[in-house]
Amino acid sequence: MASTPELDQVAEARSRIAAHASLPGSYWVFLAFAGTLIAGLPIWRALLPTAGAYLDWGLVVLAAASAVYAIVRRRRTGVYLPRRVTSYPGARILWVATLAATGAGFLGIQALVDHGHMGLALAALVPVATVMLVGYMLVRAAMRRSIEAGRVKP
Repeated sequence: MASTPELDQVAEARSRIAAHASLPGSYWVFLAFAGTLIAGLPIWRALLPTAGAYLDWGLVVLAAASAVYAIVRRRRTGVYLPRRVTSYPGARILWVATLAATGAGFLGIQALVDHGHMGLALAALVPVATVMLVGYMLVRAAMRRSIEAGRVKP
């Protein structure tokens, strides 16, 4: 007979698995850099018109690095959590809100650049990137809470 009740063992196992939903600080630094780069695409294209191909390849490299990181992390830890955010009930609304805010910010920056307000576009870049970063940090925290509560759907 185990010294720990079964329900406590289940809760402990869930919290150990939920720890894998958290990401290291270096990931968040990389995401802040990538988010600023992506949100500022209209600005970079306007300031550096000949660097369009380099920006496109930079995005390809960012996407490939993100995919490789996810695959390596899954294989290294042996924990295969559902990949879709919609599998985590607590994170759905935050994820949609973060996507909407980031998309609206990107469109706002695009409109400012199109109308020649480069200074305002640069000033808007910081809040848009911050909202994106904080939003995804909150989504990850909600994912962890959903795992700990046992409400993850495959």
